[in-house]
Amino acid sequence: MNREIETTERKRTVLVVEDNEMNREILTELLLDDYEVLEAENGQVGLDQLYARYEDISLVMLDCYMPVCDGFEFLERKREDSRFDTIPVIMMTASSEVDDEIRCLELGASDFVTKPYNAEVLKNRMMSVIRLRESSAVLGYLESDLLTGLYSKEYFYIKLQQLLQASGASYDILCSDVENFRGMNERWGTARCDEFLRDLADRMRKNIPGIVLGGRIGADVFAFLTEHREGGWNEVPAGLAGEDGSRFVVKFGVYEEVDHALPAAALCDRATLALGSIKRKFHQDISHYDEAMQKKQLLEQQIEESMEQSLRNGEFKVFYQPKHDLHSDHTGGAEALVRWIHPELGFMNPGVFIPLFERNGFITQVDLFIWEEVCKELRRCLDNGIPVVPVSVNASRMDFELPDLAERIADMADRYGLDRKLLHIEVTESMYIDNPKQIAETLEKLHTYGFQVELDDFGSGYSSLTSLNTLRLDVMKLDMSMIRHAAATNDYSLLRFAALLADGMRLKTVVEGVETMEQVTALRVLGCDYVQGYFYSKPLPAKDFEQYLAEHVA
Repeated sequence: MNREIETTERKRTVLVVEDNEMNREILTELLLDDYEVLEAENGQVGLDQLYARYEDISLVMLDCYMPVCDGFEFLERKREDSRFDTIPVIMMTASSEVDDEIRCLELGASDFVTKPYNAEVLKNRMMSVIRLRESSAVLGYLESDLLTGLYSKEYFYIKLQQLLQASGASYDILCSDVENFRGMNERWGTARCDEFLRDLADRMRKNIPGIVLGGRIGADVFAFLTEHREGGWNEVPAGLAGEDGSRFVVKFGVYEEVDHALPAAALCDRATLALGSIKRKFHQDISHYDEAMQKKQLLEQQIEESMEQSLRNGEFKVFYQPKHDLHSDHTGGAEALVRWIHPELGFMNPGVFIPLFERNGFITQVDLFIWEEVCKELRRCLDNGIPVVPVSVNASRMDFELPDLAERIADMADRYGLDRKLLHIEVTESMYIDNPKQIAETLEKLHTYGFQVELDDFGSGYSSLTSLNTLRLDVMKLDMSMIRHAAATNDYSLLRFAALLADGMRLKTVVEGVETMEQVTALRVLGCDYVQGYFYSKPLPAKDFEQYLAEHVA
C-alpha cells in the first residue's frame, strides 16, 4: 500500500519552518509528544528538508517572514514540484494583515494561524488539516482525474505498471507542461485555467497519435503512454491551440522505447527530466531523454548531497584573477573566483555546480563564504606588507533576497579593518531584470557604505541599457565574447562603442578574456582602462596571488 494512506501507530512528521529560535523551540516542545518534529531556521533550509523527507512529512508549519527565503517564496517553490502537492501547509505569523492571509491561501496554504498560539486550538487545527490530507490521499486513488477525465496520477501509474508487465510491445512516454502556467493562473484566475486544462487534455487525446494511456500527474503536467513512433517525435503534435486564439506554449519531454523493468514513476521521471531541460527555452518545445541527462541528474544529486559538508570541510577555494591597468601598466585589481576540490569528483568546473547552486539557493552561502575569504586574504596581505588591490566578488540574484546584504558585507569589511573601496561587487543585467527595485535599492545602499559596483558580462547577449540609467555603477565589464569577436573579425567597432558609452557615463571599463598582445594594444588605443585574461594571468590560488601582487603592483 502507498505510504500516504498507511494507517499505523507511528508518529506523524511535522516540519516547523521558523527563523526565531525561541519561537521554534517553544512550538517544537509543544508538538513533541504527538509528532516527530523537523526544524528549519529559514525557508531554504525548510525546502532542503522537504526534498529530503517529503514522503514522511504530514504537515508543514511555516512562518511568513524570514531571511534567505520567506514563507511566500517557500510556497511558490513548493508549488513547482508535483511531489509536494499533497503536503499541507499552515502559515504562522504575528501579522494581522488580511492581504498576507489572502496571498498565502492563493499560493496553496491550507490554513493560517496568528501568534501567540493557543496550544489546544493549534493542535486541533493541525490534526484537522492532516486528516483532510490523508482522506484526500485515499480519494486520490479514484480512477479518473475529476477535471480532465484522464487517469489520476496514482491510477495512471498502476495501469502503466500493469500494462508494461503484461505486454512486450514497444512504447514511448510523453509528458507535457504548459509554460508559465502559474502566470496564467494569476492573470486569468483558477476557473478559466481549469477550463483551459480541460480543453487542452481533450485536444491532446484527439491529436496525439497512438495513445494507450493518459494521466494527469501534476497541476498542468499530463503524461501519455503511446505506441512507439518510428522516426521519433520531432515536433509538438498539431491541433493543441485553443479555439479562442489564446497564446500559450505546451512543451513535451519524450522517453522513447521505455524500459519495461523500471517503475512507472521512474519512466515518467525520465520524460519530465527531458521536459525540464527546455524550460524557459523559447525556441525549443520538445526534448528527448538520453543517458547524458541521467548522468547529469546523478551528478547533481551527488553534488547536492555533499555541498554543505564540503563547505564546512574547506573544500571550496577562492582563486584570484588579476586585472591589469592599461594606464599604469601594473596590476590594478582582481576578481575572486570559487573553485571546488571535491574529494571524489576532483577539481570541478564552476559551470557544473554554480548553476545548480543558483537553482537550489546554496549559492548565497557560497557567496558569503567568498566575501569572508576575500576579507581574510586582504587583511593577511596588509599584515605581511604585501601591496593590495581592489577585489571584486560576483553576486547572485538570490544574494539580494537577503534584506541585510549590504550590512553583512560592511560588517565583514569593518571586522577585518579594510577600506571598503577595496571590495567591489559584480552584478549582471539579467539580475536587474528579475528584481529591479530590490537590486537598485541594495546597490544604492552599498554605494552609500562606500563599496564599488561593477556591471558584469556587458554585451553577453542581453544589454537593454536600462540598467545603465537606473543603477549606481562604477565599472562596466565587457564580456569576453566581445574581444573574441573583435579578434576573429579584426573589427573593434563594437568595443569602441562600448568604451565611448562607458566614458560618457564616467564608468571604468574592464575587458575580459584578453589573450594576446595585439588585443592589449588595440584596447589601449580604444581607451579601455583594465584588461583581465590569460595574457597576464590565469586565476591564482591565494599564495600565488600574493606573490603576483608583490611583483606586479606599483
